[in-house]
Amino acid sequence: MATTPEQPSDSPAAEAPGRGLFEEIYEAQVVPIYRFIYARVGNAPDAEDLTAQVFMRAVEQLDTTRDMGQIVSWLYRVGQNAIADYWRAFYRLPVIGTDQVGAGWEPADTSERSGPEASRERSGAGEDRARKQVDSLLRRLPANYRRVLELRFIQRLSVAETADEMGITRGNAKVLQYRALRKAALVGEAADG
Repeated sequence: MATTPEQPSDSPAAEAPGRGLFEEIYEAQVVPIYRFIYARVGNAPDAEDLTAQVFMRAVEQLDTTRDMGQIVSWLYRVGQNAIADYWRAFYRLPVIGTDQVGAGWEPADTSERSGPEASRERSGAGEDRARKQVDSLLRRLPANYRRVLELRFIQRLSVAETADEMGITRGNAKVLQYRALRKAALVGEAADG
């Protein structure tokens, strides 16, 4: 039985109209979009993830009937939105220093005493305890995470100074700091639980 235009065909082209055009768009634009994103996030793994997000959205929403200029413009706009979301998430993570880790802790044995001397003792004991806890946490992190956190929060270096010290780009230093803080939070939660 011959197939007519009204009857479905078993060919892949009939199952996914415009699939060939999408593949052409992908092959022509994946590298430029990746480079565009990489230049703004500074590391290959995140640039690859964001590029994949752009093309996953394109699979779902791209109107392949538009001309190529509009399609390319749309892809870059989606890429720009993905980058903005990435950096929003990056900067949403709270930044804390070692001086904030032990805030509010008081050893039980000095709670009965009062006055300036007891207050100094409680403060000093709390700082020692916080420092020990920070050191313990840092020891459980990978070396590059430990190093970036030490430079940024213990030595209080800027992102640029940290990047120079570690021999990496500023973008990589920011990403490494973000990942290190996330890992430290997870390690800290595991230790508390």
